[in-house]
Amino acid sequence: MSLIFITGGAGFIGFQLQKQLEERFDVNAIDLLSPNNKAAIFRSKNLKNLKQGDISSNFLNNLNAQPDVLIHLAAETGIAGSLINPAKYFETNLHGTFNVLEQCRKNGVKHIIYASSSSVYSPNQQLMSEESDTQSQLSFYGTSKKMSEIMIENYCAQFGLTAIGLRFFTVYGSWTRPDMAAYKFMKNIDKGLPINIYNNGNVFRDFTHVSDIVKSIELLIKKIQFEPIGTHKIFNIGLGSPISVLKYANLIADAIGKKPIINFTNLPTNELTATFSNTNQLEQYVQYKPSCKIEDGINEMVTWFKNNKYE
Repeated sequence: MSLIFITGGAGFIGFQLQKQLEERFDVNAIDLLSPNNKAAIFRSKNLKNLKQGDISSNFLNNLNAQPDVLIHLAAETGIAGSLINPAKYFETNLHGTFNVLEQCRKNGVKHIIYASSSSVYSPNQQLMSEESDTQSQLSFYGTSKKMSEIMIENYCAQFGLTAIGLRFFTVYGSWTRPDMAAYKFMKNIDKGLPINIYNNGNVFRDFTHVSDIVKSIELLIKKIQFEPIGTHKIFNIGLGSPISVLKYANLIADAIGKKPIINFTNLPTNELTATFSNTNQLEQYVQYKPSCKIEDGINEMVTWFKNNKYE
């Protein structure tokens, strides 16, 4: 049985992943569990093998055995926050990731699966493949993720690590983060409050259900351990079927059973107008393609929301 270690284990994706993997793997995880991150603390109460820990520490020391695969999900997330406090994103996403790499190098951990983002892509592109342009990100969040990819690429080449990066496309589902549009929409629609939608609704996202993310990572755990040392691969992971954020909000409202009150606002300058994932490479690699239909995914998420509000 493979030993798995997850950073960001009480995060939205980390929580879902740990719950899934602990049935088949020996899993340990850390999360900062910051007092102001009520969602992570709420999720952590449902996890068995999570410890409070900082990715800037020597977190792999004193383990009974070193992990076969480390899954690095800990990050400062969200685009809006990187405009307000870029230093926080630098510290967590770059310095923190550097220390994760150093921990792996020093402790003999050879296999890393890590979270990147569709925000690494340059604007004004339609279908985004792994070869699409990533020279100019609109947000510092996207830049921090691109710089992490470059850093990990070098560590694989210089220090014999093997890594797989995943460019996530707008992940949603139960246990979603409170700062994400999905939770804001559910919360405000449920309370009869207005929701903000950018650019008259002409913003498109390739919404990807968290169950498809978790399934893909589970398959990658098996694949990465057979890759030659020094390999670094990057895959898009998205449904490949973008819809407008306006439609997304209306589907959420339908599932809740209330009419949305919509306030149209300008698109922030650091937000892409559209994302559209080409996932052919991932499908060829693991013989799996994200498949959760948006209606099914929203129904799952809203059912969770009705019983598990973070407030």
